[in-house]
Amino acid sequence: MSKISPFSCVQMLTVVLIFAFASFTFGQDPVDRLHRESLVWDCHNDLAYRVLYERLDIGDRLPAGHVDIPRLQEGQVDVQVVALFIQNYLYPDKAARQAFQLLEAMTGAIEKNSAAVELARTGSDIERIVAKGKIAMPLAIEGGHAIENDLELLRKFHELGVSSMTLTHNISHDWADSSADKPRWDGLNDLGRKVVKEMNRLGMVIDVSHVSDKTFFDVIETTEDPVIFSHSGCRAVNPHRRNVSDDMLQVLAQNGGVIGIVFEVTFLSPKYHQAAQKLRAIGRPIYQKVPVIEDMDLRITIEHLSQGRDWPLENLPTLDDLLDHIDHAVKIAGVDHVGLGADMYPRTPSPLGIRGAHDYPNITRGLKKRGYSEEDIKKIMGQNFLRVWKQVTDKNLR
Repeated sequence: MSKISPFSCVQMLTVVLIFAFASFTFGQDPVDRLHRESLVWDCHNDLAYRVLYERLDIGDRLPAGHVDIPRLQEGQVDVQVVALFIQNYLYPDKAARQAFQLLEAMTGAIEKNSAAVELARTGSDIERIVAKGKIAMPLAIEGGHAIENDLELLRKFHELGVSSMTLTHNISHDWADSSADKPRWDGLNDLGRKVVKEMNRLGMVIDVSHVSDKTFFDVIETTEDPVIFSHSGCRAVNPHRRNVSDDMLQVLAQNGGVIGIVFEVTFLSPKYHQAAQKLRAIGRPIYQKVPVIEDMDLRITIEHLSQGRDWPLENLPTLDDLLDHIDHAVKIAGVDHVGLGADMYPRTPSPLGIRGAHDYPNITRGLKKRGYSEEDIKKIMGQNFLRVWKQVTDKNLR
């Protein structure tokens, strides 16, 4: 029997190691690798409501929900913007109170889970936090009525950690018109322009989701900084009033801003939107007969958490419907101006294929399947929003 020389043993071991490494490397899913390498950013979520009114810990896997720390970690989401949604009927003199309550609740929740998440005030904060392997959580006010027409309140919210604000929600208030209400000012009035200028000065990101078309164009004429649609769809795909026209997408691109494509099912699909409207029409007369609840906190809790329990489950939009909106926004505005703004919360169903934040890898996979390059996928998944945040919120650091 011939002996194997020591040199031959070394050669054989080397060959085995090479094949083992090659098998491990080539066995990896390239889309999983791409998702891990991407900065994944969701620009809108109502998690603060669960923290304040349900008294839930975001460090736990929450019941019947879409977003919490375990789901964000599973979906490898790096940045979760949390909206402080202010009920419209609290305007004009009770909106700030709710904003402060939500802000305090959310900052407390972040501090309690500091091993996993950190409050991010600036783009530089986001880069630092993500580099440590944590989730960055910028805070945003949803509804400019929260400042109750007072620039000093705007400054206070910014001082306490709010880095972005949606100029309106579903009411036209004392300085800006909403897409869901009758116009009062034909866009922005003088106070509205002062708000925009002050947000520019402070380094706050201006969010134009929910505003009327005319308000959007007035903001573009006034602002010195890029703006965002944190959670909107494309009107050409679904003519919902909350979605964005092609003209607006083109102007947004010229401004350097970004649209976060929303996952909310009625914004994605015209067929589903019609079904939801029929359901609301049936329930509205019954709801209007319910006695007014005087306890404001209890009223808000019941009205908000009871939404959507009987939504139709037929013809639910899918991941492909979401990708269709992304495709259209990229076609009109360009790939440098498109991101993600889910608006997921346990009120309405989520699109099939996106049960929650843990399913974000499905979006990366869907974009890759549709032929997007790795560079472009990384832009859509988060780099575009990071560019805007750094340009706007880091200005006072320079």
